[in-house]
Amino acid sequence: MKKNFVRVMLFGALTLTVSAVVTSCKDYDDDIKGLQEQVDKITSTSPVSTEDMKNAVEKAKQDLQTQLNDLSALVENPDGEKTLKEKIAALEQALADATGDKAKDLAIRLADLQNQLTTLQKILKGEDGVSGLEKKIEELENVKTVLSELIAAEQAYITSGKKDASAYESTSFGAYVNQAIINALQHEGDDTSKWGKIAQYVTEAVQKGISTELSGINNYLTAQYGVKTTLETFVKDVYEKLFSEEAIGKQTQLDNLLDAINAYVSTEEGADYKSYADIIKQIDDTKKQLAALELPATGTFSQAVKDIIKSESEQVGGVIKSLESRLDAEIDAIKGMIQSIVYVPTYADGQVQFNTFYADFDAMGSHNWQPVVNVDEVAVRFRVSPASVITDLVACFEADGAVNENAKYVVSVDCQKVQTRALNDPFKIKGIKVVDAKKEPNLIEVTLDASAVKNSYAVALTVTDKVAADKNTLNDVASNYFAAVKSDLYIDNVVWESANGTVTQLAKGGKLDYKGKNGETESYYSVTVYPSINGSSAVEGTPATKTLSELGISDANFSVAFATTADVTSNFNLGATTGILEAKGAAGSTATVQSTVTVTDPATAGTPGAKTVEYAAKEYAQVKTVSEGTAQTVTLASEDPILWNGNSDQKLLIKDNDALTAIKAALGGSPITNFDGCSYAIVSPVGGTIKLGDTGSTDYKLALIVPQNTVCETPTTIVTRISKGDYSIDVTLENVQVSYPAEADLTLANSNAWDGTKAVLNLKETGSSPITAVTAERDLTELFSNYMDLKNALTSLGGAFKFSVVGDTPAGVTLNATTGALSVTKNYPVGGAGFSVKVEAKCEEKVISTKTIPVVFNTAKMNGTFDYKGTDEGKDKLEFNVSSAAKRGEGVDVSSALVWKDASDRQLWPSTNASDVYQNSKGAEIFGFTVAFELVAGEDNDNFTLDGTTGKLTLKTPNATQNHKAMTVKVKAIPTSPWGTVEAKVVTVTVAEWVD
Repeated sequence: MKKNFVRVMLFGALTLTVSAVVTSCKDYDDDIKGLQEQVDKITSTSPVSTEDMKNAVEKAKQDLQTQLNDLSALVENPDGEKTLKEKIAALEQALADATGDKAKDLAIRLADLQNQLTTLQKILKGEDGVSGLEKKIEELENVKTVLSELIAAEQAYITSGKKDASAYESTSFGAYVNQAIINALQHEGDDTSKWGKIAQYVTEAVQKGISTELSGINNYLTAQYGVKTTLETFVKDVYEKLFSEEAIGKQTQLDNLLDAINAYVSTEEGADYKSYADIIKQIDDTKKQLAALELPATGTFSQAVKDIIKSESEQVGGVIKSLESRLDAEIDAIKGMIQSIVYVPTYADGQVQFNTFYADFDAMGSHNWQPVVNVDEVAVRFRVSPASVITDLVACFEADGAVNENAKYVVSVDCQKVQTRALNDPFKIKGIKVVDAKKEPNLIEVTLDASAVKNSYAVALTVTDKVAADKNTLNDVASNYFAAVKSDLYIDNVVWESANGTVTQLAKGGKLDYKGKNGETESYYSVTVYPSINGSSAVEGTPATKTLSELGISDANFSVAFATTADVTSNFNLGATTGILEAKGAAGSTATVQSTVTVTDPATAGTPGAKTVEYAAKEYAQVKTVSEGTAQTVTLASEDPILWNGNSDQKLLIKDNDALTAIKAALGGSPITNFDGCSYAIVSPVGGTIKLGDTGSTDYKLALIVPQNTVCETPTTIVTRISKGDYSIDVTLENVQVSYPAEADLTLANSNAWDGTKAVLNLKETGSSPITAVTAERDLTELFSNYMDLKNALTSLGGAFKFSVVGDTPAGVTLNATTGALSVTKNYPVGGAGFSVKVEAKCEEKVISTKTIPVVFNTAKMNGTFDYKGTDEGKDKLEFNVSSAAKRGEGVDVSSALVWKDASDRQLWPSTNASDVYQNSKGAEIFGFTVAFELVAGEDNDNFTLDGTTGKLTLKTPNATQNHKAMTVKVKAIPTSPWGTVEAKVVTVTVAEWVD
């Protein structure tokens, strides 16, 4: 039996359930893509884990629940189907007469409503509707329970060292195996051929055992008592002896023994047996069971049992293997099912255009619109899941578009037509192909032929199995509907957009191709179309300008011719049809090229007097001929690397080096002698900014110009065209590289600002006599011994050091991002977890180095000291004055036993006797200190009342006149500080016995 049988069995059933539910409710393959991918992974080398199954079930359940919520709201509207049908009918009627943009909009709306109606009708028919979804969700929940049991059993099996599989008994697999054994033991009825295999075997073994045993007894008796002695004679002899007087006496003894046994079995110790007969029956049953086993001559009872189990296990294993084979076949069938087909729009509007294009062939000022292009074939893309079925889909059509009669599927087009449904599909499929098997394995392209189509439609692709009448159809899938727009478009203008139309210079002897590319840029026809014409046959509506490929048409009926605006044949050659301009005259010669597009009526093409229409000419930039020296390739020599600079453009002088020498040598005898009056243009890289240029200096005119904030970290080849008058030369500089400065390695110094692991903030007082505020502050730049050196170096390049708090800035924390000044006020959260500060060396937004610094307070200075006021041995004790009822009523201030002082030994709390150095004696408030009081558990506490804020302790019944025992109560003073933890203090208050 395969190792992963249980997993495959359960997961296969799960996949069948989930995929059937999902695909019947909506046609979007994204909902089941993850599940399908897991099914595809079921291989002998990549088994699916039970956790994978459980996660897949949970995901499927959540998706179904979302659909259930949406569908329930839709079904609650009793007129939902009627309303949708009325809207669809109205749209179909409107679409029958619509043209242009209006037809497009109506077709799109029709596709949307048709999708809604399809879903609603499935619900109302009970096809996987609301109740069906609820049932499926319940089934998935049950599957989840089974999988949970299986996961637990699997874990128990692994934990036991793969020795104990008993936990599987609680799973569906355990139930299956137990049922298989029960079936094998089945023995009801007289027809033994219908008994289970084990029951049949045991019965036959018992019969053989009895026969063998009796034969053996006869042989034994004959040997012992004589030849004539038989079992019958022996039994008779025994019977006579049993009823002799001696035997009867012994039987009496046996009766007494039987009574004793019966008496025993009635006791608690013998409760397992109701009577002596039960004991005898058990012995007899055991003997019969043993006798039923046919023991081999050389074997043992244990071996016989093992042989039976082995034989039966092989039979059960065969059944399981058979089930496994069937299951593998089912899984293969499931994998072959088409889960979904989804239309993938090529353009944002989601439309598929089948248009007839008209051109105006009247040259006399009136209008004569004739069709020039019919777009009858369009390739439409669909995403199919799973990708494994695409091969069979593509095989449905031959290379010439003919239907493959041996194909696995029937692929057709469902068209929601205007007013009535067509007997035959107006759209024909001409072929199916894979878009890109490596990048888009799920994407196919279906070519639709709309030559018989007259109107716009809502269209969907459908796929069914091509099966015999007695076979089940597994695949019956339709895509979502899309708008197939059939409309008329009127061409108002066509121009040739040349990729080289903006080129202004051409070297003498050089060529410029107005029909060709410029790098990766293509030349193309640009067509302006209108959706309709008015009663006077003039175009109207909103124009659109698109390429031929965007309109889905070829250039078969389009042609372009080139000419110059003036006669320049003495200096230039121009191919009227090729569009190639060649400079042959002296430097400084100019020419302006224009193009004219002509469209030919296909009905008259190739005949004398063919109808054509010529559109307005497109004029390109004036081209000037320049002389050109030999292009030079030099290597930029630089002792120091070029560094990024954020302050200004860099002008790196090219002087007295190999580069300058090579350039001057190339310019020998040219108009360029000292680079005065030269212009500089970037040739490569396209879109680059680094080039050779003028320094502005009278001594050295040539420099490599690197614009501000430019980075070019990969060695790059820079080509600059240097021109003067009608002369130019291309200079190529290799290995140009502009890098960010090296990492700024800040060195932390061991000082009063840095304790080796953290930055320490010190106390700063604001004001003097009185002090009005305190803060914890630090200039973070003090942490680094080399900060200023690095800062100056970075600033010279336009960079800077930036400081910031890591994460959210806590309350009370202020950090200057530029100077690194850090300040924390008393608003810092009490018990705060601390925070860190980050310093970054930055070139604009580029971080070249960073360091994170944890921050702590100098708690010794910030917290001061909180302690008992006195210094003697009893400093932590107070006596409650009970000398009179009046004194007892006054209570006692526990705070009087305590004091809080700052680092300079000035009292902060209590406010009584607080230092007047602090404004209004509010030192504790300025520091953010508070003290709370609470009673420590004690038997006398019920007699007291404590003010948790002031620490005032009073008796609940100070006026009691009876004798009162002595009492003791303990009060804990709990200080809080935003600067760190302060130890609590306990004050013991004693109350003497009093008598009034």
